[in-house]
Amino acid sequence: MKLKKLLSSAAAAVAFASVPSAHAAGGGFVGAMEATQWLNNAELVNVYTSNLEQLQQQIQMYQNMYQNTLGIPIQAWSGIAGRLTSLVSTIQNTQGIVNATVNSITDMQTTYGNGNLLSNQQQNLMNWNKGLNNQIGAALQQLGYNANNFSTTQSALQQIQAASQSATGRLQAIQAGNQIAGIMVNETQALHGTIIAAEQARLNAVAKHENEKYQDEILYRNFFRNHSGKY
Repeated sequence: MKLKKLLSSAAAAVAFASVPSAHAAGGGFVGAMEATQWLNNAELVNVYTSNLEQLQQQIQMYQNMYQNTLGIPIQAWSGIAGRLTSLVSTIQNTQGIVNATVNSITDMQTTYGNGNLLSNQQQNLMNWNKGLNNQIGAALQQLGYNANNFSTTQSALQQIQAASQSATGRLQAIQAGNQIAGIMVNETQALHGTIIAAEQARLNAVAKHENEKYQDEILYRNFFRNHSGKY
């Protein structure tokens, strides 16, 4: 029986010896300071916010020019449509970042557990997406558009093209674009902070996981040290 216990303790010690120490390289947690795609996502959201601010200013300028007339002349529509197209693409790209981050959190939870560190931030991102869709939908419906027709990039572009067929439609499209651009500026500013908070939660989850591994390693090594001389 003593031999069996000795072999079990030795096997445990060998297993943990093969795992890199969580406090290697100056005592920091492994992976705690690694660059992450989430920070890149947050920085990209900042870029989108700057682009959206410019788009809003440009669309607002067009609206100010034509809101007291019968509508936007067809000659001016090409430049306006280009800005509306950029707005649609930016919305889709931003939501793509949110979805990718949500999926990444799911993967992180598989490795580091669920708890509140990551799941709360995941829910915040999902709420952001839902809230944005609701705001955009309300803005479109207020101007007589069917929000379902803007659910994909392709369908949104088709609606913009359809609006170009009349002066009234062009004016309605730019009014919708101006309102939605304003919504997006505010929402992307908030999104940046949400992703940064998610990154901090990720670092906390990694630190907690690595600390637990380290404590388990210490327990096993102490057990082996305390019992190895008894056999």
